[in-house]
Amino acid sequence: MRTRLIALSCCIALTAIFAFAQTGDFQPATIVSIDKLASDAQHPEYGDHYRIGMRIGDTIYVCRGSGGPAQYMGWSPNKEASARIDPKAKTMTVKGPNDQVVELTITGKKTVK
Repeated sequence: MRTRLIALSCCIALTAIFAFAQTGDFQPATIVSIDKLASDAQHPEYGDHYRIGMRIGDTIYVCRGSGGPAQYMGWSPNKEASARIDPKAKTMTVKGPNDQVVELTITGKKTVK
């Protein structure tokens, strides 16, 4: 009986460790704003670009993303998402409200008081 209890405890601990490891260092974020940038007649390849404001803690990150409208469906101000920041590459990986993972380029940041 004692051996089974120890084995069960180990299994529960390993499951918790693996579940925590899969989340990585994602942290809660709030979408502050999302704006579709105007397309240019001379450069139609820039037609699907978005400027997105993400708030993590007391910092608002101004980001740029590209992709089709389906990728940003469900994104609106005050929606919750999970984000991970790579300061070296100046990128933010976001698990959006529709559970799609999007890579954004950080163009600036502001600290909110």
